[in-house]
Amino acid sequence: MRAAISPTEARLLRRLQWRLALVFAAALVIFDLVMVGLTYVVLEHHFVAEGQTAIRADWHRREPDVLGSGDEDANSTLLSKGAFGDDLPRVASWRLSPSGAFISGSGQVYAFPFSLTVILPDHRLLILTRQTHTPVWRVVRYQQYRVLVGARSVWRGSRYLGSEQSVYSLGRLGAVMRGLVAADLEVSAVLVALIIGLAFGLSGRSLRPIRLALRRQRDFIQDVSHELRTPLTIVRTTLELALKDESQTEIDAAIHSTLEEVDYLTRLVRDFAMLARIDSGATLSEPEVFDLFALTDEVVVALTAIAQTREITLYTTIEGEDGTVLGDPDQIRQLLLILLDNALKYNHAQGWARLTVQVGSPWVRVVVENTGPGISAEELPQVFNRFYRGRAANQLTSGSGLGLAIAHWIMRTHHGSIHVQSDPAGVTRFVARWPRQRGA
Repeated sequence: MRAAISPTEARLLRRLQWRLALVFAAALVIFDLVMVGLTYVVLEHHFVAEGQTAIRADWHRREPDVLGSGDEDANSTLLSKGAFGDDLPRVASWRLSPSGAFISGSGQVYAFPFSLTVILPDHRLLILTRQTHTPVWRVVRYQQYRVLVGARSVWRGSRYLGSEQSVYSLGRLGAVMRGLVAADLEVSAVLVALIIGLAFGLSGRSLRPIRLALRRQRDFIQDVSHELRTPLTIVRTTLELALKDESQTEIDAAIHSTLEEVDYLTRLVRDFAMLARIDSGATLSEPEVFDLFALTDEVVVALTAIAQTREITLYTTIEGEDGTVLGDPDQIRQLLLILLDNALKYNHAQGWARLTVQVGSPWVRVVVENTGPGISAEELPQVFNRFYRGRAANQLTSGSGLGLAIAHWIMRTHHGSIHVQSDPAGVTRFVARWPRQRGA
């Protein structure tokens, strides 16, 4: 039975899930605020451009009157026509003397409920208009209202007659933005729960790899404990019996049995180290060019004695003119050892095993066949799962069930594949294939 994550880990992950959901929701809210801000900037630019066009049109329409006017008395009063009625002008202008004193102009402008005396004359624009012959612009805020003020200098020939400051209300911008914000708040109020729910679901999905990693870690520890318990128990029991027995023959047998278990533990630790590399996402180390034919001969020589001891005939076939391939020779050696060792281990006396190595272009194929109990159709899809051992394998010999999982990983790191076939007659066939990637 596989171990589930602990309640403490589950609580921590759930807390992290809520935090991620809130962060995601906050990010969406910030994004919404940024979009509202950008919308405001775009709309302000539009209304300012519209105001500049309106003010320029008003200047152009009144150009003869402005140039024909003289130096009126600075104590002139504001024109009151339409100033406080419903028919307010879209553009209101003040004529100012060279000293900046009021000469004439409107007292109020459309969509600005205050007298223009609260913002005019704009002394900053007075200074700027004396320094340049081009119009200057400024957006002025008064309380919650914003207006565009445009100013230009007035000349008759080389004579400076003063300046003119015109006002265009940006009140429609405020009205549009208030409507936009109100609509956005209404929609956001409805969507906030959906956003948090969606964020919670998405964060839960993003935490699945963490849950899987924690579960795999617990499974790995559980499997390691299980696999180490049996050989350690055998070693301890054997040594205890050897201490009680004074027969040299029994002591020698105990030492021999202990050495076998130590060898098994050594292989087990090596396989666990390889599994740790697999779980850490390790990939193929720097590939190198090596001779696969020579490597095959080394592996066959190492296993020939085992085959003879078990009365199994070992055949070797090498196909190809050149055995030079590109890859990790240590991993390929381990692949050959795993497949051949299984072929000899899960076999029977007077049986046979055959290793075929084919080096062509662009693929390399390694085929290992052997007689034996075979693998049932139900078990075939599971043989490459770690710690899996079939029923027949459990009856024949002990093992960790890690070899084929490691072989599968080796092929994956070499961008290759491995698959297995087994017929009712008991002949099992493993085929590994990967790109040759010849470096010559």
